[in-house]
Amino acid sequence: KNDGDKEILSGLLIFGYEMKFGQVNENREVYSKDSITKYIDKYFVQNRLNIHVTIQHRSDLEHLAGRVLVVEANSVGFYFVVYVPKTYVNYTILLNNIKEGILQGFSKEGWSTEYEYFYKPDGSFDYMLINEMVFNCLSIVATPANSLPFERIAITKVENATKLIVEKDFTIEDELF
Repeated sequence: KNDGDKEILSGLLIFGYEMKFGQVNENREVYSKDSITKYIDKYFVQNRLNIHVTIQHRSDLEHLAGRVLVVEANSVGFYFVVYVPKTYVNYTILLNNIKEGILQGFSKEGWSTEYEYFYKPDGSFDYMLINEMVFNCLSIVATPANSLPFERIAITKVENATKLIVEKDFTIEDELF
């Protein structure tokens, strides 16, 4: 995040948590607070690269939808601000799929490099704690393993915006469509 950034944004902003800490997700995983931050700093920040955003974990050109503007590992979980420019080839389809509840949340893509397995008292597998991972990209998906549906996070359109300021959180039915 660069408050002095003069880039003009026109498109879609999606704000929300990809996951909350302390919860076992649908894949039987729990993530530590620092699991993605070391890699983001080491790779994306130090090399001055953007974290790209895909649709449904597809990485072909049609599904490269935008980029992450802000990522924060706070006391709640992994919080992201995603920007999808109006020039994205499937922008209208993306908006409609969010409106219709087809695309419903965020999902991180990568692989764990440091982890621990935890078992129940009866010896059966309980969950895997991921302490560190390679974080490749963020994806907008239909079946998120970790995040809350978009109805509970902010989505808004921006026109010629030069600052990342949100005075009101919009729901899908508000002024988005």
